[in-house]
Amino acid sequence: MAAWGTGLRYLNFLASPDTAHLTESGYEPATFARLAGIKAVADPDNLFRFNHNIPPRPPRG
Repeated sequence: MAAWGTGLRYLNFLASPDTAHLTESGYEPATFARLAGIKAVADPDNLFRFNHNIPPRPPRG
C-alpha cells in the first residue's frame, strides 16, 4: 500500500482523546495552517473541538 500512501497519518485512526494532539500529522503543513486560519475566523473560541480538532490559529500581531 506504500505506493498509494501520502506518508501522512490517517485521521480515522485518531478516535480518542489520547490521540487528539496527532491531528496535525494528518495534513500537509500549509493545509493545516490554512485550516487553522479558517478556524480562527469561523470558530475563534474553539467551540467545535470534540472531533479531530484543529485549534484556531492565534491572530498575527
